[in-house]
Amino acid sequence: MNEAELRRQIARARKLLHSQSTEALAIVLDARKHAKALQLPELEANALCITALCVYDFGHYAEVLDYLDQIAQLASQNHIGQQEGELLQTYARTYYTMGEYAKASDYWRRCLTLPDSAIILDTRIKAHIGLGQLYYAHEHYESALAHHRRAEELAASSDDYQLQAAILINIAADLISCNKLSDAHVVLKGALPLVKADHNYRNEAEIYALIGQIQLLRDDYDKARMSLLVALKINRMHINQWGEASAMLTLGKVYLASGHIEMAREQLVEALNKACGLGAIHLQYNAHLALAEIYSKLGKSDIAEGHVLLHKTLRNQLLASTLESDLETMELRLELL
Repeated sequence: MNEAELRRQIARARKLLHSQSTEALAIVLDARKHAKALQLPELEANALCITALCVYDFGHYAEVLDYLDQIAQLASQNHIGQQEGELLQTYARTYYTMGEYAKASDYWRRCLTLPDSAIILDTRIKAHIGLGQLYYAHEHYESALAHHRRAEELAASSDDYQLQAAILINIAADLISCNKLSDAHVVLKGALPLVKADHNYRNEAEIYALIGQIQLLRDDYDKARMSLLVALKINRMHINQWGEASAMLTLGKVYLASGHIEMAREQLVEALNKACGLGAIHLQYNAHLALAEIYSKLGKSDIAEGHVLLHKTLRNQLLASTLESDLETMELRLELL
């Protein structure tokens, strides 16, 4: 395989990344082997980045970090060009999902300071998206929305449907938390055609999950259940474990709100177990809060109190992982960009 063929193989793997992760992984593992044999470190780093993203979709975060460490080692000895930005972005995304927010914020901020020779515009935009998610996780929803609107401005000229949809999905999540449900629903309906055009099943599942969340907040439980079951099916078909756990959590809340206590308990216990396996603290503490309500309704106050305690402990752990002063500094830097 020559360099031109190798580039085509890597481009094909990247195109398949969001729709057929397993096939993409097989292609890119082979590409990494050839890039190494041809002594092309930039292409090897590219292949490793895609490998890490495939493994991320499977929820194997320790393995993701291992691949990223390999890229960092490669970068310490060779020029890897704009893959440096993707390396930092993927570190940040992984640490964010694991609830290690201080590390995530550090990597995202480093993305924003890289020269253009080390990062493409789309990756810089993703860093803005990530910082918005960081604010969202710390319940600063208006600040999160401001970051995601900035990402939307920067991406105005992009023809990357996946990126455009990701921005809209984050904006919708912010609007839901700001109790602007109608605005959020309009945004999600606008994002759905972009997702279908790009065959991005991860984003499609996220849209249905957020629509289900809106329907839950509007007390439209039957529609919410159907939307979340669609999200759950898509996530399971494409091995998106984080999305699966998140949809199960909201579905459990739907069953709880509609009075199906035992079905809610089963769904939430399964969501909690999956969230624990993924190390997703945000999902864990939300599941504990819902389970506390269930056991309270069942008259099992001791179990309910245990879940309340776990909820408070995990939530405090999460919110303390990035100091308020750090968030304020980040906001000041955003205004200067």
